[in-house]
Amino acid sequence: MKYLPSRSRPCPRPRARLRALARVPGCLALTCGLLLVAADGSSAFPVPPLGAVPRVPTPGIRPLPAPPGADDRGGTSLHGSVAPVDTEVARDQNGDFTLTVVNTGSATAQDVQVLMERSDEGNTVGASDGRCLGRVNTASPADLWCDLGDVAPLESVSVDVHAFMSTCVRAAPAATSTPLHAVAFRWRVRYTDSGRALTLNAPTPRWTCGTSRHQADLDTDPAARRP
Repeated sequence: MKYLPSRSRPCPRPRARLRALARVPGCLALTCGLLLVAADGSSAFPVPPLGAVPRVPTPGIRPLPAPPGADDRGGTSLHGSVAPVDTEVARDQNGDFTLTVVNTGSATAQDVQVLMERSDEGNTVGASDGRCLGRVNTASPADLWCDLGDVAPLESVSVDVHAFMSTCVRAAPAATSTPLHAVAFRWRVRYTDSGRALTLNAPTPRWTCGTSRHQADLDTDPAARRP
């Protein structure tokens, strides 16, 4: 009986094997690493566990710093408003205004006060609100001030005041082409934030002479002729 040679697949030539490794350089590095592990159990190229995603920092990108906390900036944020902002008032009459203070911050504003000063000599500012007091002497903090207490976050507090117009001024002198109406009074907000005494300047209410007395005021009051 004749034995036929087996048809086994011939081994690749050494030259072909080297060519295959040269085509895929990663395979050569991986083969060397496996050989080193097999030799002494350690590797010069640490291999991450299967399924792990390596953390590669993105070049040119830095983490943003944390924003400052409420304690760094006090925590309160008060805003003052007045209504109406501009109105007509006849001479020898009162102009009525509502002052509002709102806290949009995250901490309570303590000992909130509104302090008002008259605008012109002869004009006055007052209120019938029991929280308000008028000037008594030079030691008084303002012509009129109102104690509004503490204002919690997202809380608002209002007070009604009036200003008496004894001098009718149609418009205040200004360097601009469009002069503004005369100032009715000036006011500011004083309060305490985390032990610090702070003051906020509030928007200025303005007025002009009422139409019913306008012509009479022009005839009798030289100040009303100011542009």
